[in-house]
Amino acid sequence: MKLRRRLALAFALCSSAMLIVSRMATIESFRRMQQYQLDEGLRARAEKEGSEVALVGRKALEAEYDAQEEAPDPLEQLVTYGALYRSDGTLVADTSSFSHAPNLRELGFDTTALQKLRGDCFDFKFHGHQLRGVLVEVKTTHPVERLILLLAASRRDMDADARQLLAVGWWILAASIPLSLAVGWWFGRRMTREVESLAEAAQAVTDGELDVPFEASTTQAEEVAALQTTLRDMVQRLKSLLETERRFASNAAHELRSPLAVLRGELELALRRPRTAEHYADVVRDALDDTNRLIDLAENLLVVARAASGVVANAEEVQIREIVESALQTSGTKSEEVDVEIVDADSIVGVREDLVRILRNLLDNARDHGGGTSPVRVRVRRALVSGRNFVRIAIEDDGKGVALDDRERVFEHFHRGADARKSSGAGLGLAIARELARKHGGDLVLESAQKPTRFVVTLPAHTPASSERTSSRNVTGIATTPPPTRNQNVLPR
Repeated sequence: MKLRRRLALAFALCSSAMLIVSRMATIESFRRMQQYQLDEGLRARAEKEGSEVALVGRKALEAEYDAQEEAPDPLEQLVTYGALYRSDGTLVADTSSFSHAPNLRELGFDTTALQKLRGDCFDFKFHGHQLRGVLVEVKTTHPVERLILLLAASRRDMDADARQLLAVGWWILAASIPLSLAVGWWFGRRMTREVESLAEAAQAVTDGELDVPFEASTTQAEEVAALQTTLRDMVQRLKSLLETERRFASNAAHELRSPLAVLRGELELALRRPRTAEHYADVVRDALDDTNRLIDLAENLLVVARAASGVVANAEEVQIREIVESALQTSGTKSEEVDVEIVDADSIVGVREDLVRILRNLLDNARDHGGGTSPVRVRVRRALVSGRNFVRIAIEDDGKGVALDDRERVFEHFHRGADARKSSGAGLGLAIARELARKHGGDLVLESAQKPTRFVVTLPAHTPASSERTSSRNVTGIATTPPPTRNQNVLPR
C-alpha cells in the first residue's frame, strides 16, 4: 500500500477515534449534568413536599403532580410522582399520577436501608416508565409513626436529549469520515509528491539515465530537501566514478595495446627474411624489454584495483630505514643520486610491500623529472596531525616543477606531463602512491609545485608502549640524526 493511502487511512482512523472519544465524553458529561440538575431539583422538591406533608398530612399528596408547562421551576414542568410510606416500607398514600405505587421492598430497600436515608437519588422502572426518585423522611412535630416520602420524576426528556445528542454525534462522525479521508489523502499526496518524484528520478538513474535532474522545490520539507541534495550529490559522484572508470579502462587498453603492437611489429619484422644470430638476439632483447614493461603495467593495474578496495591486510610494524633501503634498491636509484635524512622517526604501521611501492614510485618520479643535476632529497621526520602521530616523508627534486593546472591532475591515472616522452612510464606511479597512502590512513600531496618540487606523504607512525630507540646501523646513503632542537629546521623550505 502506498504511503499516501496509509496516511489517509491513519488520518481518518485517528480523526474518527478522536471524534468518538470526544463525543462519548460530551454525552457522558451532558448526561451527568442533566442528572445532577434533576437530582438537585428532586431533593429540593422532596424537602418542600415533606414539609407540607408534615403540616397537613396525606392531604398534601392530593395536589396536582401533573406537568405544568408555565411553571418557573423546570422540575414542575415534568410529571412527578409522589408516595408516602411507613417505616417498614408499606404504602400509606400516593398521588394520582403514581396510582398503586410499588412497595419500597420491591424497589430494593430493606428495613436497614430505610433507617438511614441519605437523600441519594436512584433509578427505577414503573409501568414501563423510567423514573428517578429520592426518599426523604417526613419530619412531623408529633409523629404517631415515622413516615417516608418518595418523590420521583420521569427520565424520558433527559434520556431523549441524550439519545438525540448521540444521534447527532453519529451523523457528525459519518460525515467526518469521508472528509478526513479526503484531507488525509491531500496531506499524503502533498507529503509524498516530492518523495515519489525523487523515487522516479532514482529509478531513472537505476535504468542508466544519469542526467536526470533532481530539481529543488521551495515547498518541500527540510528532510526531503536533504534527501534530494544527497541523491543529487550521489548521482554526480556516481557519474564521476563511472567516467573515471571508463577513462581508466580506455587508457589501460591503450597502454596495453601500444607495447603489444610494438612487440608484434618487431617479431613480424624479424620473420620477414633470414637474419644473423646477433640480430635475432637484439630482437629478443627488445621483445623482453617490451614484455617487462607489460608485466610492470599489469602489476600496476593490479595494485590500483587492490588499492581501490580500501582494505589494509597484514598490516605490521615496519622500520622506516628498511623501507627507504628497499625502495632505493628496487627503483634502481644510485646512492649518490639520493640524499636521505631520517629525524626522530622509527617505524610505520602498514603493509611492507605497499609502503615500499609508495616510496619507490616517488623516487622514480623524482629521478625521471628531477633533471639529474642534483641529488633527490628525502627527509623523514615525525609529525603531529590532529593529535595523532604520523611520519612525514618529503621527496624533493630540482626539476622543472609542475604546472599550476596540473597540481591535482598529476595524481590521476595515466596522467603524463609535458615531458612524458622522456619517460617510459604509464602515468600510474603517483596515482598508486596516493591511493596506497590513503588506504593506510595517510595522504600524498604536492606541497611545492615549483622548483624545488616537493611531494609529501604522511603515514601513521607506530607508537610502542615503551619508547625504546632501535640501535643505529649503517645504511648506504642514509644518515640518521638525533631529534632536532626547537630552532632546528628539519626540511629545507
